Amino acid sequence: MQFESFERESPTINVSALIDVVFILLIFVVLAANFDRVREMDVVLPSAEQTSAPSTDAEVLTLLPTGEMRLGDRSVTRAELFDALKKSRESFEVLVLVGDGEVALKEAVFVFDEAARAGFESVSIATRKAESAD
Repeated sequence: MQFESFERESPTINVSALIDVVFILLIFVVLAANFDRVREMDVVLPSAEQTSAPSTDAEVLTLLPTGEMRLGDRSVTRAELFDALKKSRESFEVLVLVGDGEVALKEAVFVFDEAARAGFESVSIATRKAESAD
């Protein structure tokens, strides 16, 4: 009499699902690090009732209350701004202006003008959600 033999299958781990999870965690960490940069610059964003999610494919120009301008991670002067924006325009179509609420309007207008001359299709102003007084 012959008995039927069962072969044991070795357990396998689906690596593609594991890679998906790792990439999602990596994206979360990168986005969280970007939002943390705004907090460490001592910039108090102006508040607005209507806000939207920031664009992930945008160049960031920060106007500090001291008058300093930072394009991405490097400091630029008013004289260097147009050339720096022109170079950034090769990689980005959108510019996000992150400015302290106390920055003069003339600085924002200057940035808008220079961004338009450099060829940016869109310039947005970063704001924070207004706190309701309910």
